[in-house]
Amino acid sequence: MSCYFHGESAIAAAGRRTFSWQASLAGAISLVRTWLTRRQRRQELLDYIASDHRAAADIGITGCEARGWSERPFWRA
Repeated sequence: MSCYFHGESAIAAAGRRTFSWQASLAGAISLVRTWLTRRQRRQELLDYIASDHRAAADIGITGCEARGWSERPFWRA
């Protein structure tokens, strides 16, 4: 079995990866958007649970579980 394909070695082909600022920036922006969405949804959950004492039961969790979810740091899924 040969490590050559189309006349090039696998190492040479793998070494040609380039760094893209656009891709890095897009990934960072996507990550920040995800964090902001998590923070917003967790705050909405806490507000919903606080609005009515039966709200947690309506969505099938306890009030303690809802508070636990809403108090998690935004970077944790």
